[in-house]
Amino acid sequence: MSEKQKLLIVDDSELNRDILKEILGSSYDYLEAENGTQAIQILEVHPEIDLMLLDINMPQMNGFQVLEHMREFQWIDEVPVVMISSEESVEIMRKAYDLGITDYISRPFDAVIVKKRVQNTLGLYANQKRLINVVVDQVYEKEENNTIMIGILSNVLGSHNSESSEHILHIRIATEMLLRELIRKTDAYHLTEADIALIITASSLHDIGKVSIPEEILNKPGRLTDEEFKIMKSHSEIGASMIRNMDFPQDKPLVRTAWEICRWHHERWDGRGYPDGLKGEEIPISAQIVSIADVYDALTSVRCYKNAYDHDTAIQMIQEGQCGQFNPLLLECLKEISPQLSRTFKKEKDDNREYYEAQKISEEILRQNALPRKDYSQRVIEIMQEKIKFFKENSGKISIEYNAISGKLVLTDGESQKEYQRDNLEFDLYGAYDISEEDIQRVKDSLDSVSSKNKEVSMKVMLKVRGERQMCDLKLHTLWSSKKMFSWEKICEQLYDAMEQVDGRTNGI
Repeated sequence: MSEKQKLLIVDDSELNRDILKEILGSSYDYLEAENGTQAIQILEVHPEIDLMLLDINMPQMNGFQVLEHMREFQWIDEVPVVMISSEESVEIMRKAYDLGITDYISRPFDAVIVKKRVQNTLGLYANQKRLINVVVDQVYEKEENNTIMIGILSNVLGSHNSESSEHILHIRIATEMLLRELIRKTDAYHLTEADIALIITASSLHDIGKVSIPEEILNKPGRLTDEEFKIMKSHSEIGASMIRNMDFPQDKPLVRTAWEICRWHHERWDGRGYPDGLKGEEIPISAQIVSIADVYDALTSVRCYKNAYDHDTAIQMIQEGQCGQFNPLLLECLKEISPQLSRTFKKEKDDNREYYEAQKISEEILRQNALPRKDYSQRVIEIMQEKIKFFKENSGKISIEYNAISGKLVLTDGESQKEYQRDNLEFDLYGAYDISEEDIQRVKDSLDSVSSKNKEVSMKVMLKVRGERQMCDLKLHTLWSSKKMFSWEKICEQLYDAMEQVDGRTNGI
């Protein structure tokens, strides 16, 4: 049996609320608010609300103020609003629609009309959410497949020569950073988001031609002979030929971009590169960018024929033209991203590559006051999937979920569940587990160290579990939103904890 849809009725008149409930019947679960302030508080606690019926004229916070708040936090994109009011002014209606309402019903209203409009709105939004979920799932699947493909390619090339299997991943990261800085500096190249995605993906194929180069040449520790160097240089032409000979339409953007990068990522701005001696803007911008990324990673990586240069030395060598001449504008971009590039590659060595994308998404969210509906919806789904995954991994164990905005605390132990409210005298996050002040401070200090790239903290603490104090393993996992969190309580808003007892039987917070 499916769960009932949840409606929020916001009206300062109890009689009006009762009338609406009577009209709509028992098919729905109802929440009620007598003013706008209460409505916002309920929305914070119940993001799963399927539809809101909203009056305009109310004390404390009127209907328009509620809509403005919902639009500010993008709630209006997820919760459809039907405004029911005695106001019949065209200006009033226009303002309500401008603020994002789905429908407007004037009092006195017909019961059948109200019921049908509510049903139609709920049906429309339910279908829309299903479509969003389908699309997001498809995006996740494609991205996962793309990541797997890149991983396989990295290991294939890495096993064939002495270069690190991380080389391809590093090229992708450096390529994206350079692209982002380039479009920030200029619009001369007319790069769209689709173009950027294509170049980043195609960059993974830049050295594919090396699979045809003899291993004794690829892995030779000493200086190559002229003949060996000639063979080595042929990898760019070989790679381009491999792509050209594949059974793909050559006019596809990805195929064309991959071909350009494979063939020309060793060309140089002054025309002294290979294989075709292209000069300046004759070299596609995709190949220009991958070329710099390739040189930087080659300099900062250990190879069979050399040790790694440090970041600053590598940047200086590129800027001074010791590795060939590059587009002066791209050299400026490289200089601008140099600190971020250094930090990112250091993190890569700590096996934190997967968090780079999360950081980028978080930064994008922070830079934007509003997100397109599809982006906002996808971000919400991402967070929920991350949350579900974490709880699934720790199923059957003691857990706590805390929301700082609503002040709601939920303790779960198997099938048993207790709920507390921050403004309730019974609310005691630490007393529930008899945790010491010293351990509380350790938890706070540990949370200060988390970031969008390093989300988890583990430690041992003494806790009261089922009435007995015992040493437990505490596992903290944070989720990051578009809001900046500063206090302990606000940090807990995005905190989902799991605690595992030493013997593995229990797990919590």
